[in-house]
Amino acid sequence: MSDQSQTVFKRLYRAAQRPEDLPWHHAEPPALLAEALDAGREPGTALDVGCGAGTYSMYMARRGYRVTGVDFMPEAVELLRRQAADSGLKVTAIQADILVWAPPHACDVVLDVGCLHSLGTGRHPLYEAQLLRWLSPGGDFVLVHCGRRGWWDQWPIGPDRVSREVLVRLFAPELVLQAYRPEVLTGMPLFMGRSALVGRYWFRRAM
Repeated sequence: MSDQSQTVFKRLYRAAQRPEDLPWHHAEPPALLAEALDAGREPGTALDVGCGAGTYSMYMARRGYRVTGVDFMPEAVELLRRQAADSGLKVTAIQADILVWAPPHACDVVLDVGCLHSLGTGRHPLYEAQLLRWLSPGGDFVLVHCGRRGWWDQWPIGPDRVSREVLVRLFAPELVLQAYRPEVLTGMPLFMGRSALVGRYWFRRAM
């Protein structure tokens, strides 16, 4: 993440008293996350990478998962801890750099809503190596990532935009794509191109 983007994140989190105060807040979880959790297994362990205020960490905890949320922003981690305490749900919230953080065990489900596309494409191989530490064989990885629609679709501020083909190659052969749902979001600031293709991915790790 660029220094400019980090400054924006810090300003927004410091002003937020609750998850709903953040401009990217969506109460409903990604549809593919719900489908992955409905895929038949008993609730186990889950990791929310770049968890932010923890809206989806809380969702997975309500589904019966033992959830760990990790974020580099202390204000985000505090929001998650506050939500968990208020709800009586047990969620482990950790402030850490996800590119060096080592989990005590691999998880059945890993969720990333907007973390990978904030790291910079040069760090993708390191992220992929970390993901293989986080995710159990047979586990599900649900990713929300900005897609790239063409050579022109790149902007100085905001998330990296990467095509579906590049992401599928990044995680192959260990992870196999189960489902992909793209959506074009509009109404974004001019410096971010006014619109973005948001890809929702569901991968499963081979046994």
